[in-house]
Amino acid sequence: LSQLRQSFLREAMQGKLIKQDPKDGHAKDLLEKIKAEKTKSGKKEKELPPIKPEEIPFEIPDNWVWCRLGEICNTITKGSSPKWQGVQYVDSLEKGILFITSKNVNSFKIDLTESSYVESKFNEIEPRSILKKGDLLTNIVGASIGRTALYDLDYIANINQAVCILRIEHSFISKAFLLFLMNSNFIIQLMFKMQFAPGRANLSMGDLANFPIPLPPLQEQNRIVTKVDELMKLCDGLQESIQASREQNELLLQQVLKEALKN
Repeated sequence: LSQLRQSFLREAMQGKLIKQDPKDGHAKDLLEKIKAEKTKSGKKEKELPPIKPEEIPFEIPDNWVWCRLGEICNTITKGSSPKWQGVQYVDSLEKGILFITSKNVNSFKIDLTESSYVESKFNEIEPRSILKKGDLLTNIVGASIGRTALYDLDYIANINQAVCILRIEHSFISKAFLLFLMNSNFIIQLMFKMQFAPGRANLSMGDLANFPIPLPPLQEQNRIVTKVDELMKLCDGLQESIQASREQNELLLQQVLKEALKN
């Protein structure tokens, strides 16, 4: 099932899952709109290098474009350690703020089964990493590297140095599409390749900003998301069916063993 899910993501990110529509226009125009929108903010950005032919791992449709992740994001940043900032952990949300670490960032979803909280003053010390609803969070350190989730909670929260924010503040990219892309094997393998480069213990913000990504027109992004959602729901149903069958088989096995022991 894991391989099946990834095969759907691979087909989607290569433009093979749905048909292209000439009416959608060209993603180059979309990229220009993003650049213009980001320029309005007045924030000076480091110009990213053009993508070299050897960086392109597969062909994409004619109306798509290869670009850098940093070209479409308004902000790429990470948090820091509370101990470095003289901030203490607290035992409840009433005493502080939610503190998201890599253990909370699963593939696609935030998991608060094991929640942590820190003193509220952490937000004053590290305002750049205060989370906004709609941020994409990706793990950039250790065994959890490559897991990316959408922060869709209403809690005021911050993050540590093992988690990175990918923030989009314009309407030209589907965050759901980017979420699928970031959880695809293409990006995950790229992360691991960079993480274990000589002398590297983790990914830097520069690494992430320079990731080459395939970009379709916005309308096609939305159609891809709709199709992938449908396929993932089918996978969910299949997984539930397999689990139910497994549980039934285990019950049957126990009954057989019980009868065998009687004899």
